[in-house]
Amino acid sequence: MLRQDSTKRYNQLAVDLLKKILNRHYLPGSKLPSTRELAKQAGVNPNTMQRALQVLQDEKILIKQSTTGRYVTTDIQHLKNIRNRMLEQIKQNYQEEIRSYGSGFENDGTIGGK
Repeated sequence: MLRQDSTKRYNQLAVDLLKKILNRHYLPGSKLPSTRELAKQAGVNPNTMQRALQVLQDEKILIKQSTTGRYVTTDIQHLKNIRNRMLEQIKQNYQEEIRSYGSGFENDGTIGGK
């Protein structure tokens, strides 16, 4: 599953590629460079990039055609839904981070009500 906050390198690469797709670096229907080329660009092992690409295929963001390579989906609504899901994850993570700092200085001079 594609997660914005994942510590796994292949998932971070998948998110980076998704951002490139959403920012129209790779257009819907366009062919992606080879796994080796993408790995070289990212400075990672091709196996790591392969896992990232598989995550995007599992999410139906990329379509693999056995003889010609991988293509960005042409389903714009699906890309919008994925974008909205990722933004919701970011929002939730941000809110949790804010809550982790407590409620600040209270009227009685204590921190976080303690």
